[in-house]
Amino acid sequence: MLEAWGLALTEDIALQVRQWRADDYSYRAIAARADETWGTDSRGNQCFGIDLCLESARMLGENPDNDPWN
Repeated sequence: MLEAWGLALTEDIALQVRQWRADDYSYRAIAARADETWGTDSRGNQCFGIDLCLESARMLGENPDNDPWN
């Protein structure tokens, strides 16, 4: 799913996304930070932020409906 956005998810990326979410970043802010950090081109697209959080939570074996994800 994230490959469509130009990003191959790794555990390091998932951990960084988790930290941003724990720091109370919105999905849009996470997308914008991902664009800055990993060179994706979502233009801060909220759907990309949601996808990134969902896939990161799954990679880390966490429930995306629980804190800090939601």
